[in-house]
Amino acid sequence: MNTQSKRIRYLFLDNIKILFTILVIFWHTMVTYVEAGWWYYKESNPVDPFSDIFFLLLTSIGGVFQTSLLGLFFLLGGYFTPKSYDRKGIWSFWKERLIRLGIPLFLYIILINPIMIYTLAKIGIPPWNTLPMLQGSFIDYYFSRFLSWEDFIDFISFAGPMWFLRVLLIFTAIYTLWRQITKLGSIQRKIPEQFSIPRYSYLLFLAIGLGCLTFIIRIFLSIDVRPLEIPWGQLIQYLMMFSIGVISVRYLWFEKMSKKHVKIWFITILISLVIIYIDFFIAIAMDVDFIDFTGGANFHAFLFALVDNIICMGVIFVLIKVFYAKFNKQGPILRNLSTSAYHMYLLHPLILVAVSLGFASLGLYPIIKLVIVFPLTVILCYLSSHYILEKIHLKKRIRITQNI
Repeated sequence: MNTQSKRIRYLFLDNIKILFTILVIFWHTMVTYVEAGWWYYKESNPVDPFSDIFFLLLTSIGGVFQTSLLGLFFLLGGYFTPKSYDRKGIWSFWKERLIRLGIPLFLYIILINPIMIYTLAKIGIPPWNTLPMLQGSFIDYYFSRFLSWEDFIDFISFAGPMWFLRVLLIFTAIYTLWRQITKLGSIQRKIPEQFSIPRYSYLLFLAIGLGCLTFIIRIFLSIDVRPLEIPWGQLIQYLMMFSIGVISVRYLWFEKMSKKHVKIWFITILISLVIIYIDFFIAIAMDVDFIDFTGGANFHAFLFALVDNIICMGVIFVLIKVFYAKFNKQGPILRNLSTSAYHMYLLHPLILVAVSLGFASLGLYPIIKLVIVFPLTVILCYLSSHYILEKIHLKKRIRITQNI
């Protein structure tokens, strides 16, 4: 493959990461002003009917696409893992992984997270201000997390939005184990030299099968239940997308995706959306608790698990091909954003909470605050990443295509 084709592919993947970094910031900004979802700071505001409908629509769309959109981060992680592993070897590869993923995760858990929580408690932000362990000094709070094994596990497992880094490290460890297994001659001979993209029907049945497995998991662990801060109810989809990323780079699946793939999977996504929204409106009419969709042994959870996996599969073909064909170039703004996207993700909890608190006292409708806080947070995240982190050498000027 020539240099030009590599450059085109890498640019469109950079642009995907920019898009979804911004969408993560948008989602957490929205969650600040709605009842659904968890976030460090939740604002209670009078909601007018228009805002109520607007946020309900956004929340439902976000709920349907959340797994598939976040899954694209794992798709990208999987795509860049084999080349990095081959180029560096196992020890250098893991050294780089731990520096890039492990150290930020470790610092967030042991430093940034407790400081944020304690600060919010001291300025009277619920629910933090009501927790007994946060009523004393920061030192008392911090060391109280080490007094029992249960508290310690809770402390080191609570990673907030950085759970992504932990899961990516787990998937990377699984990939490393697989590479060691495939060194065996008997296994290596069974790996095909060529592997075309499977037919639509095979992939659809795979998605349905994974949906059934997801439903079984969600009977016991719903989407909102995360032991050790691992999203068990969505782990099947994330592992699928990471694996497809790994396979795609070996067999050039991204390059082989066609307009036919886009068309059939786009139609499939639309049909899936119609089905889940019909069930959604039926649930409203029957006064069903929406938590039934997130897990449990019920039809709503089963249907949502199937749709969740089918949309994940479809999004791979639709968005990858569209970006590959239409968005494989960058101007100065996108070029700068692509070098900063990962660090924007790392910084956004601190900056978003600070910005939203800055507007807390203003008597504005939540939708107005969203319109103001979201772009301001994106801008500040970019400026902090691009101009501050680079100046103190916390980031190297290496493109996403060389890092992940």
